[in-house]
Amino acid sequence: MTERPWFDQETDTLLLDEYVVEMDSYKRIVEDGVITDTEFLEQALRVATLLRRLEETLSPEAKAVATEAFGEMTVLNALQALRLRASSALP
Repeated sequence: MTERPWFDQETDTLLLDEYVVEMDSYKRIVEDGVITDTEFLEQALRVATLLRRLEETLSPEAKAVATEAFGEMTVLNALQALRLRASSALP
């Protein structure tokens, strides 16, 4: 993925969600409409590998900010999952 801004300069909207559909990993995994356990685990490993690489390059100050940002993004994802589960008719 080439260098891209994280936010739209005019609207201040986070753009990362828009980039997902352009990513090869996403396209490959969802192309058949089924997300297998293997695909899920491979994506988790891909993320962990990238986070390790990133962690090695960050200054202590940048790492602290990134840690807080990733933590808050994880909270947001968990809240979204809980809302989706609560609105689902399935148990």
